[in-house]
Amino acid sequence: MTDLFGNPNIKINKTHSNKKGAIYDNRNKINDLTGAEWLYWTKTVISKSYPSNMQHKLRSQHGGQKPPQLCADLIKIFTKKGQLVLDPLAGVGGTLLGAALCDRKAIGIELNPKWANIYKQVCNLEHLEEYPFIVGDANDKLKYILPNSIDFVLTDVPYWIMDQVTKTRSSATRVSNLSKFNEKNLQTKEEWLREMKDIFVKVAKTLKKNGYMAVFIGDMYRGKEYHFLAGELAKTISEINEFTLKSDIIWHDDSKTLHIYGYPFAYIPSVIHQHILIFRKEE
Repeated sequence: MTDLFGNPNIKINKTHSNKKGAIYDNRNKINDLTGAEWLYWTKTVISKSYPSNMQHKLRSQHGGQKPPQLCADLIKIFTKKGQLVLDPLAGVGGTLLGAALCDRKAIGIELNPKWANIYKQVCNLEHLEEYPFIVGDANDKLKYILPNSIDFVLTDVPYWIMDQVTKTRSSATRVSNLSKFNEKNLQTKEEWLREMKDIFVKVAKTLKKNGYMAVFIGDMYRGKEYHFLAGELAKTISEINEFTLKSDIIWHDDSKTLHIYGYPFAYIPSVIHQHILIFRKEE
């Protein structure tokens, strides 16, 4: 007997086929994917193009919004239908919109009421179910999420320093303990990493054992130096006992515009990718 991918000596006796003939293994405790779908999503690079839809112009008022369909794809990898997803740094609700697209439930936490209002507008315009969207600081509001109640966490962290850059989260729109940015007092990278760690310590308490967490983070070039923020954040979150780093998925974002920074005197990259760090809660 061979398994779904031709490996010998593994009995597959708990499978069924759907209407299209795709094989699903009933022992699958993680998601609703068939073997072929599972294999496809083990790729560590996402080059799939996502449409600028679902009130994209409205959502783009928030510089860090993510395509809801991308969020839905990630949610489908790590959950089953009806399960509960948490986004503790929800922005304009891309995670919650993605959950609605694939029949999951979701909870969002967001500091800025403006983004919460935009999420509500999008739900109304797109006729999507509106999920609970808690307005407040994640450091405080996470304590109201029941321990071990969340099946999957999907979030996009606020950038270090990026809050001052045009078309990203600005100090005028995201002022809190998460973003101590102003012209006279920039937050150090070390301070930013400590604040991220404080949040994810609290997030870990809400996630079920063996549940997964996916974190969007982009690298950046600032101050004549390339900052590998994904690596530094991965190391920081991995210091939390419950979390084990499982993968780094690269999302090639075709929507990013190329710029000739430094031309013709110095090489400066146009960063058109983001990292999606995958962790699992293992106690």
